[in-house]
Amino acid sequence: MMSYEITSVTGWLMLVLLIAVIAYPFLLRAGFLGLTQPFLVRMRFHYWMSYIFAGTLGVHILGSMSPALMAVVNGTGLYFATGALFFVAVQIWLGRQLALPRRASRRRMRRWHFWTMLVLVGFICAHVMLDSPLFQVVFR
Repeated sequence: MMSYEITSVTGWLMLVLLIAVIAYPFLLRAGFLGLTQPFLVRMRFHYWMSYIFAGTLGVHILGSMSPALMAVVNGTGLYFATGALFFVAVQIWLGRQLALPRRASRRRMRRWHFWTMLVLVGFICAHVMLDSPLFQVVFR
């Protein structure tokens, strides 16, 4: 039963991290977090939160691989989770490309990073709604 607790805790932790990772650059751009350093230097916290998110995702995946949990989750929700995993990898790759200050196609890469984030959030929301016991209780 420990795998259920690990999966649940890491899942909700990732949801909080996701909100923080998404909000941080927008709060920076709006000037709410100060203008003391160049933008790419201030984005380091965003990068580290993203890596923490990815590490927590690895723990979440390993915790959810128990036969007991696999038997009770929605298959479609797992497909959404697999898609979200792919988009997390794409987001990290795009973010690494954007961390290079002399990137020629920086504007286009930021646009791709933004739209990929929206798709990722959609996949995560679908996965949470279909596979979270909390939402299963609420919807019934």
